[in-house]
Amino acid sequence: MKKEINLKRMQAISSNITKYRKGLGITQKELAEKVGVTPSTMSDYINLRSAPSFGVIQKLADFFGVQKTDIDSEYQLSHKEKYEVTPNNESSTLSDINKISAKLSEPRKKVVLDTATSQLAEQEEIEKAAKAKPKITPLFDMDSPLTDEELQEAVDEAVAFDGVPLTDREKELYKHLLREAWEEDHGRG
Repeated sequence: MKKEINLKRMQAISSNITKYRKGLGITQKELAEKVGVTPSTMSDYINLRSAPSFGVIQKLADFFGVQKTDIDSEYQLSHKEKYEVTPNNESSTLSDINKISAKLSEPRKKVVLDTATSQLAEQEEIEKAAKAKPKITPLFDMDSPLTDEELQEAVDEAVAFDGVPLTDREKELYKHLLREAWEEDHGRG
């Protein structure tokens, strides 16, 4: 009788791992790497040769963003786990999303996934646009006489390649180099 219960438990675990893995569109090998087991061990779980330890069940649940009982319906919390409050590295919003979406039917979970994917793409576009390099405009007219004020203004507005303001020493060096280049271009050097 115990063997039969254990086999049913292993079948449920296998089925749940496969369902969540396919939902994320990753391979068994990728999943194994993410939760820290060998691909052959993951294959053993899927093919009912062994059941994951409670620690691996926890890692799987964390990775999939679900409860341990969503992986192993027979999972029983230890006395310590039932009453111990531990810090959670996950934001409360993400935790709420996971709890709610775990209760949704598969088609509705797909809507949540599609929405999250769309929101991520939009966020990445905004971040990419924000990081776009600024258009370079000339700091002074290269054909007119260069005044000391224009030269000082050009150097004061300049920044290093990484966007960090120049030091006073760098400003003086660039001012000297700009003056020399302008005079050379205009036959005064």
